[in-house]
Amino acid sequence: MQLQAQLRVGAALLLAVAAGISTYVFVGYAQAYEQSSSNLRVLTSFDQVLKAGNALSAERAPTNILLSLDRSDGQTYAITRSQVIAARQRTDAALDQLDRLARESMPAGAESTQIAQTQASLAQARSKVDALSQHAPFERSPQDLQSAIDTMIAARTELDPVINDLYREAIQRAPDQVGIMQMARILSDLREYGGRIGSMLVVPLSTPEPISPERRLAIATLRGRIIELHGLMPDRVEAGERQSSSIEQLRTHVEQQFFGHTLGLIDTLVDRSGTDYGMRAAAFTSQVLPDLMSLEKLEALFMQRAMLQVSQVKHEDGRQMVIVAACLLLFFLFLAFMLRTTENLIVRPLLLAKNEIVKLANGDLRRAQRAGNSVEARALHDAIDALRRQHVHSMHLAIERDELSKALRTQAHTDALTGLLNRHALEEITGDLAAEPVRLSKGRGLILIDVDFFKPINDAYGHVIGDLVLREVASRIKRLVEDPHMAFRYGGEEFAVLTNGLTRIELWKLAENIRQAISGEEITAPDVTALTVTASFGIAKGDAAVLTWLDLLNTADAALYQAKARGRNQLVAAPSADDETSRTRHSPIGT
Repeated sequence: MQLQAQLRVGAALLLAVAAGISTYVFVGYAQAYEQSSSNLRVLTSFDQVLKAGNALSAERAPTNILLSLDRSDGQTYAITRSQVIAARQRTDAALDQLDRLARESMPAGAESTQIAQTQASLAQARSKVDALSQHAPFERSPQDLQSAIDTMIAARTELDPVINDLYREAIQRAPDQVGIMQMARILSDLREYGGRIGSMLVVPLSTPEPISPERRLAIATLRGRIIELHGLMPDRVEAGERQSSSIEQLRTHVEQQFFGHTLGLIDTLVDRSGTDYGMRAAAFTSQVLPDLMSLEKLEALFMQRAMLQVSQVKHEDGRQMVIVAACLLLFFLFLAFMLRTTENLIVRPLLLAKNEIVKLANGDLRRAQRAGNSVEARALHDAIDALRRQHVHSMHLAIERDELSKALRTQAHTDALTGLLNRHALEEITGDLAAEPVRLSKGRGLILIDVDFFKPINDAYGHVIGDLVLREVASRIKRLVEDPHMAFRYGGEEFAVLTNGLTRIELWKLAENIRQAISGEEITAPDVTALTVTASFGIAKGDAAVLTWLDLLNTADAALYQAKARGRNQLVAAPSADDETSRTRHSPIGT
């Protein structure tokens, strides 16, 4: 094994070992990073479903106030109506965002279906509210009011399965955040239960009338759940340094306001059932709404902290991935540097000399880069230069031979008089017509051209004028025959045009253009009256009956014979195999 190969194999082995170890470590961090990313997506979805639930609950507050007002209340009604619209927009945006997250994680999952059901129930509830708000308060029966409010509550209930599913998935995916998510879930439920109790009091406060026994039982049940959830709240949940103060402050506020003020106010109003409540629905909603919003804010802080902690873990895993990749890259660069240095100092001078000799042997005469300045290296370089000079001399001789050969070949294939390809060039294409027939494609066509009455021109004016006529006819043919078609001097005053890819109509048009070019303009010569020269044309095209070059030539020659027999200066096309009547197309003289 060569020294360079040995060095590279050794470097590759070291790099493979380092890459293997780094890959093992990298894959571990990559899996942890992906897990953290997945956990963050789940937490984001859970946070969004809580936001959507809170938005649904919060939408009931201005809706309840709106149902207690009259359109004649003027600015108060208009402000409340705008608050309802804003609350609806917030709810719709939250549900749309939740639906997008659900479809990204599970496009055909049950969550999307449940969200759609929630949106449908919400639309029905809003329709009821809008219909009632158009009537005067005395036209709104307590049953209709309570039905509209219950429909709004039912729309929020439609979202509970989604909350439960995402909650279970979140605590499974992120067990380190279970305490925080439990706290967030408790706060969300507290906000909803408190809002439901408030909605149940809207009708009695708006009418006013006593609270029905069924409503009193429902209120007592919800209050019992609130007390139960309050007991499940831990005394303290560890928070991050930047959040601990705000969380504790807001939690203290919740303890005082929601569990103290709001629940106390609810108990007072329930106890006054059937008597003067002392406030209307709008005032009651305005008092309890800030306490309910405090629950939302506290829940949001807990979810922010949970997502922040998962994001930090994800960031750390990503940082470790970058460190491992950077270490592997640095090791690779160091190994490459050492290998390159060794090659430059030991192997490169010899390899460059070897490569220059190989290139020179393959015909590359450029002077290659060289290394080394010893006496031996200079002697080797001098020998290479001498070999290059000898090779250059040999190549010059070979080029001269090739140019001469090309010139002779061109001369052998070109008619000296007209500059067209000669018959020998045509025979190289068609092959030896006397040997085994050579098949041709249907796209091939042949036009044979014979200058009419050329011998009398030679006899009358001499061969010099005759040659001039042939050169002029050849020039006019050459102007009309373009690639991939070829024009030949077939012999004497006969010419041939070999076409490829033309239809029978196109072949006929080309021949007619050549006929008109030859006969359309007189040929002038010194001391000679201007000559009008015409030609006869035989046209043939490969088809089912014309299968070989010999068939094509014979068919075109027969057509040419007919053109001459009919009076010359015209075209005759050989009949097509598809022409059942075998009719011959021709052009009369002068057309």
